[in-house]
Amino acid sequence: MSGLNGTVLTERDRLLLSYIGVARYASAQQIHHLVADGLDKTIVYRRLRKLSARGSKPMGVAYLRRLEYRRAEGMAVPVWALSPAGRIVAESCVPYLHPPSRSDVGHVFLEHTLRLNDVLLGLVLGLRESELAPLVTLPFRWFCEGDEMLEFEVYDRAAGRTSRKVVKPDAILEVPARGRRFFLEAESGAHSIATADPIRQGSVLRKLERYTRFFTGKVPAGSERGTNYARFFPDGLDPELVFLVHSDPRKVRVEAAVKETLGTRGPEGFRVRVLTFGQGATAIVALIRGQAAEPVLRQVALDGSTARQLRDGYNALAEALDAARRAVSEHNATCAKRLILPPAPLSELRTLRDIIQHDLLGEPRPGVRKPEYPLSR
Repeated sequence: MSGLNGTVLTERDRLLLSYIGVARYASAQQIHHLVADGLDKTIVYRRLRKLSARGSKPMGVAYLRRLEYRRAEGMAVPVWALSPAGRIVAESCVPYLHPPSRSDVGHVFLEHTLRLNDVLLGLVLGLRESELAPLVTLPFRWFCEGDEMLEFEVYDRAAGRTSRKVVKPDAILEVPARGRRFFLEAESGAHSIATADPIRQGSVLRKLERYTRFFTGKVPAGSERGTNYARFFPDGLDPELVFLVHSDPRKVRVEAAVKETLGTRGPEGFRVRVLTFGQGATAIVALIRGQAAEPVLRQVALDGSTARQLRDGYNALAEALDAARRAVSEHNATCAKRLILPPAPLSELRTLRDIIQHDLLGEPRPGVRKPEYPLSR
C-alpha cells in the first residue's frame, strides 16, 4: 500500500509507527532492536530518514518527526516521534491509543522518557510471538505519559477542608489476564527519597503518599465507586505502584523507605514494587507469564523496638566477624600452617548498616562516612 508521501509502507514500517505511537518517543537504537536487530544500523537510519521526509508527491507528508536531546557530555542524540500522518497509521494498528499530547516534552525529559521506554521495549521483545507480530496482540497495554492527570479530592481533617491532589504516572501498564494495572514511576535518583523534615518527605515518599490516597481514599458519600482509583478505573484491575530506579543501592534504600512507611499503616488496597531499570522488563515479563518475579513489598509493621533489635543483631554479627578475623590473624602469626579467610563483604555490610542506622532508626547521616563496617563499636 502506498503511503501519503509516496513511500510504500511495509509491515516493519507499521510496526515501527505503532511502537512510537505507544511509546511516544523512540531512539534509533530502540527502533533497531525492535524491527531490524539482525541488520546493519545504517539500514535503519536510511529508513528513518525516508519516513521523516515529505516525499515527492504534491502535498506530501512525513510519517515521523526528528527531535534530539543532548547528553551531559554534550552529545546530541536523535529521537523520533510521530507526525500527524504517522499517528493515523499507528491508530489504525493500535486502537487503544490515547489522544496525542498537545506539545512535546522538554529536551531535558527526553532522556528520562527513553530510559523508561527501554522497559517497554524489553516487554515487547520478551512477549511478542514473532518479530513482526502486531503490538495489539501483546498481553498488555502500555499508556505513556500524556496531558491527562488523575485529579481527586482528599479531606484534610487537621485543616477541616477538602484539597485537590494529582497523580501523573510516567506510564500505566495494564495486564488484564493477570488482573493488574501498574503505575510506573521512573526515578532518576536526582531527588531525595526522604528528608528529616516531616513536611518535605522526599520525592519517593511524597509520591507514595499521593498514590496511597488515590488508591484507597474514599470518594464523596453516595457514589457507587468507593475509592478514587475505582472512580477512574472501574474495571476491577488491582492497582500496583512500581518504582523504577537506576541502581541496586538506590533500590535497597527505596525499598527500606517504602517498607517503613507502609508498615505503620496496616493493610492497604494496593501493592508496591521496586525494580531497577535493568531488571524491570525481565521481572514484569516473568509476572505476566506467571513465573517467579521480584517480590512485592508487603506491608509489615516495623516499630522502633524491632529496628533496634536489627541494630543489635548487626552489631553482634560485626563483633563476631572482628573476633574471627583477629583469631585467624593470631593463629597465622604463630603457626606455619596459615588459615585464609575470604574477604569481608564490606560494601554490602556498609549498605546494611546505613539502612538500619539512617533509614530505619532515623539517625542523621554524617558528612563523611567512616571506612569501617560496624554500626557501633
